[in-house]
Formats: sequence, C-alpha cells, structure tokens
Amino acid sequence: MRIVVPVASKNGLYSKIYEHFGRAPYYALMELDEEYNVKKIDFIENPRAMGYIPGIYFSQLGVEYIVVKEGGIGARAIEILKQRGIKILVANGNNLEDILRSIKEGSLKPYTGLGCPGKRW
Repeated sequence: MRIVVPVASKNGLYSKIYEHFGRAPYYALMELDEEYNVKKIDFIENPRAMGYIPGIYFSQLGVEYIVVKEGGIGARAIEILKQRGIKILVANGNNLEDILRSIKEGSLKPYTGLGCPGKRW
C-alpha cells in the first residue's frame, strides 16, 4: 500500500502533518506491508517545485491513498485525485506516527468535504 501525507518537515515518523495538501513543503511517501508496517518512507519536496501538479505526480507513483487534515485540501486537488482513483482520508493526530497508528486501528475516515476553494500559484 502506498500512502502520501503532506508534512512540514523531514523528521521521520515525527514529521508533523501539514495543514494543506497542495502547499506542503514536503510529502511523506509511505509504503506499507499487508499488516500496515512501514516498509519504506521517502520524503519528497513539493512536486510544484519541479513543475508538476501534486495529485498527478502522485498518481504516476502508484499512490493509493492521500491523508490530509480536515478541510486541508482544495476542490481541484480532490477532483484530480478522484479521477485517478486515489482515495482521500482524514488524518487523526499530528504526525506520521499518529497516522500509522490510526491506519492499524482502522480509524481513518474517508474525506467527505468539498475542499477549500484554493488559489492559483
């Protein structure tokens, strides 16, 4: 399973979740095994710095889930992710360790909001 979480820093499992998906300075790309144990974590600079739209970029990496703070994703990003079959989940907690715990407990819920209106970069 491949999951992406927007983060404020590259601090391993203690990396704090960033408030907004599209504006995060970094993303944690986590690969989990069947029992939801971490096989690998890569930290990626926001793909916008390389001229890519994050949702499209992550779909090309085979990401299955994006985990965001409630209300922390734009309507356009939601549309892009849904078109590519990527599910959006709401974060429980403040860092990657909290997210992993929530995944193992099965307590992450699907994002049902419409997203914020966002702004063009």
